[in-house]
Amino acid sequence: MSKPILAAMVILVVVTAVGCRRVHEAVPVHAVPGEVPESFQMIYRELDAEFHRQLPLVPVPWEQKKSQTAFGVELLVASSDRAEALLDEQALTASALTLDRLKALGVRSVSISLHYPILTGAYPRTAEYRAFYRGLAAEIRRRGLRIVVTLGSASREPELSQIGADYRGLGRERFSAGLREMAEAVVADIRPDCLTLLSEPDTQTRNTGLTFSPAEFAAVVKRVARDLKQPGIRLGAGAGTWTTLEYFKALAEIPELDYLDLHIYPIQHGFAAERASKAADIARSHGKAITIGAAWLYKAWGREFNRISRVEAFGRDMYSFWQPLDEHFIDLVVRLARHLDAEFCSFFWMKYLYGYIDYSADTGRLEPGERMKMSDRVADENLRKGVLSATGEKFRETIKP
Repeated sequence: MSKPILAAMVILVVVTAVGCRRVHEAVPVHAVPGEVPESFQMIYRELDAEFHRQLPLVPVPWEQKKSQTAFGVELLVASSDRAEALLDEQALTASALTLDRLKALGVRSVSISLHYPILTGAYPRTAEYRAFYRGLAAEIRRRGLRIVVTLGSASREPELSQIGADYRGLGRERFSAGLREMAEAVVADIRPDCLTLLSEPDTQTRNTGLTFSPAEFAAVVKRVARDLKQPGIRLGAGAGTWTTLEYFKALAEIPELDYLDLHIYPIQHGFAAERASKAADIARSHGKAITIGAAWLYKAWGREFNRISRVEAFGRDMYSFWQPLDEHFIDLVVRLARHLDAEFCSFFWMKYLYGYIDYSADTGRLEPGERMKMSDRVADENLRKGVLSATGEKFRETIKP
């Protein structure tokens, strides 16, 4: 090896080392709380560093102007993923109690996920599901809350959905027609303030087995949106901030859409503040509003992306040691929503506003689905009592106008 080349390599190593040291020095390193088990400390440390990097990037606009963002949550008790549980005679009563608690919490909107094919004529007991959602819409309106409906496909994992949809042999044309049928039912029965026709193209691929390039995804949305427009109902579609911006660019070209919808879960790699701002710029350049249709902190290490299953990832959420990071996430997303003038902003796992479970040797041995059910029971009991977790208290204070 010649001396000039060797010298150049030495200089490169030194410069790289100095640069890396500056990057690490720029992000403060905080001690991981003692209750965080060793197996989760790396994730905790990475997420904590990201919050302290990104929070200063988002201005705090409400000091200069009032935000009109309608903050709310996913109404999990009424999700179509619960399938036949929604047809129980107590389902509407439970939904009404949840709405009362949410109203007291200060929310201004609730979001409902409806997954193909539950409102199509081919699905068993469709008429009963439509009757449930008509009654639910009346309860929501009675409390003066805004209604957001999001259409999509059902998860294959039984821990996440009980719809039991069989998408084998499904083509994009039949999927588009089914979504259109559901959209027409939603417009007729629920008359939501906002109807998100489709989001998360990668999730739709995972669920259905269909591929969705930006152009293919936009084509499905166009098919559903054509001549659907009704007075008082705003239409939108979107993607997760972790996907390429090409999806937002393709959707922005659809004239029937009033807004582009963001879903925020992972925060690493600029997937929160930076990517959301770029998507908002695309929306504004095409005369469209921006919304945040689903958000919750994804408890995964950056290197786990595309490798960890959703069941495993969501099966981590319920541990109470995440609470400080969930509070940081609420702070970040609320700031983003206000800064971007989002029409509405919905936090997905509303149950953690009411309770978590503690990590222990016993809970650590449970399967993710068992932990989810356990956390459901804890949150349900606290919701009935009107007891908030510290995260719920943070949410209530942060969304105040």
